[in-house]
Amino acid sequence: DEAMAAVREMILSTYGKPFLPEEPNIYKSRKSAQDAHEAIRPTAISRTPESVKSSLTRDQFRLYRLIYDRFVSSQMTPAVFDTLAADIASDSGPVFHLSGQKLKFAGFTAVYEEVLDDQVEEKDMQLPDLEEGMPAELLDLDGEQKFTQPPPRYTEASLVRALEEKGIGRPSTYAPTISTIIARGYVARENKRLIPTELGKIVNDLMCKNFPDIVDIQFTAGMEEKLDEVETGKVEWHGVVSEFYGPFAEALKKAEASIEKISIEDQVSDVPCEKCGAMMVYKMSRYGKFLACPNFPACRHTLALPKNIDVPCPKCGAQLLERISRKGRKFYGCERYPECDFVSWDRPVKQLCPVCGSHMVYKRGAKDTHFHVCVNETCRHRVEVESGENNDE
Repeated sequence: DEAMAAVREMILSTYGKPFLPEEPNIYKSRKSAQDAHEAIRPTAISRTPESVKSSLTRDQFRLYRLIYDRFVSSQMTPAVFDTLAADIASDSGPVFHLSGQKLKFAGFTAVYEEVLDDQVEEKDMQLPDLEEGMPAELLDLDGEQKFTQPPPRYTEASLVRALEEKGIGRPSTYAPTISTIIARGYVARENKRLIPTELGKIVNDLMCKNFPDIVDIQFTAGMEEKLDEVETGKVEWHGVVSEFYGPFAEALKKAEASIEKISIEDQVSDVPCEKCGAMMVYKMSRYGKFLACPNFPACRHTLALPKNIDVPCPKCGAQLLERISRKGRKFYGCERYPECDFVSWDRPVKQLCPVCGSHMVYKRGAKDTHFHVCVNETCRHRVEVESGENNDE
């Protein structure tokens, strides 16, 4: 109650009465919420992010600002948008339809606005001020052929959101679940996305065929609810276990009798092993694909696969690859090697130096600071950036 009163007083004094609801906002707990735990919030609303910035590292400050802003915004009034639709007519005949929204009152978005991983839908796009009859100037015209796109692959964050929405798991189980499917090689990380591996697809097919009830989303969510009822004393646990275990034991016996041993053949590469000459094969680890000698354990030679960092080569314009040296050190080279001999120990970035136009590289500074630094020795201009901006460090 003290925290609620303090944040309401701060909102009123800082943003004004329109931003403060008549009564405190009370939110209904998700099914997955563990009500025994209090929300993570600032211990004192007077400790603003800027007031404690000098005492925190860069990442600590960003985390505290996120917690502080979200806490404050949770007790503010909703944002108000006008839904807009416009038809833009041209002299040549075609009419182009545009839909979106315009912010009428900022509300809580004056403090905090969540940005999701996936693209914003057209109806949610912010539009500028429009008036009927106003001329529209054609600045550019791009002809693009577009096809229906499949849903984007999950990131770890979007997978957690999906689990929450479907009532699967609890906050304490999300991280171990993701760690397990990566450690077992069911999925691999590629550009922050989780990509199913061949092993993962095989295991999924076997589970769906032999245990359709157990891998069903409704069963999993329903079991979570039953376990919650056991925890609160509403249901006796023996009944829940026996109801599940009988059919499961029967399905397990049938599966053990019918499932054949599956062997996943190694994919052979065109890279010879430097130590024994055998053609290396692709293997999967929790960190992704790599090359290994097929004569293991007699030969234990491995190679990391080059990783495209989506940055053009400053010398020839081709793509740069992240590679691992023989001594295990990471470096960056052109995909056209040996035709192009560009190489850098520091990770190049897309941005060019605003002062001299030379290419820039990512550098980590003291006290968890991050910079893009010009490679031109006579310039050495640097720009401070957020951690992880245009780099995977």
